[in-house]
Amino acid sequence: MKRMFFIVLLASVFVGHSVKAKEYKFTSQFTPSMVQWSKGSGTAMVAGMGIYREVDGTMKSCAGQQITYYPYDPYIIESLQTKIRDIKKIKNFDSRMNDYAFKVPCDVNGDFKLTGLPEGKWIFVMNIPVVKNKEDYSSYDKSSDLTNAAGQGNGILYRIVSITAGKVNSVQLVQGDVEEH
Repeated sequence: MKRMFFIVLLASVFVGHSVKAKEYKFTSQFTPSMVQWSKGSGTAMVAGMGIYREVDGTMKSCAGQQITYYPYDPYIIESLQTKIRDIKKIKNFDSRMNDYAFKVPCDVNGDFKLTGLPEGKWIFVMNIPVVKNKEDYSSYDKSSDLTNAAGQGNGILYRIVSITAGKVNSVQLVQGDVEEH
């Protein structure tokens, strides 16, 4: 009887601990005035492509999908990192960042083109249809992730690109090494 009580008590402690996942708190703040420049027009152009690998190894393009692009901002990068890690319990999400999420469709070949962009640092994001992992990353130390030029996980692939005015800038959203494709 004592043994059964101990097993039940131990099981309830494990269940209680897993149910009480910590809430994630952003370390950066979203300041719309810092990214307001992205709503203007410019002379920069982008020619990009999106390629990903399905679970069975088949290569697919982003044909029929949309690429989302944002002006570079540490808060937006941190938000992408929470999506990559599938963190759902977020304490201080600022939905104003969604006003700076722009979209462009991929054509039948998986290419996308943009014109009239303002010069600056941009984040291009492609969603990849994959099975999400179920790990809880709520306690993950994300501080090192904010400086990477690219990242991927849980169905998201992003690349940070500095766009220059007056020229065609290349944006390759390719899962894995470019040499593999």
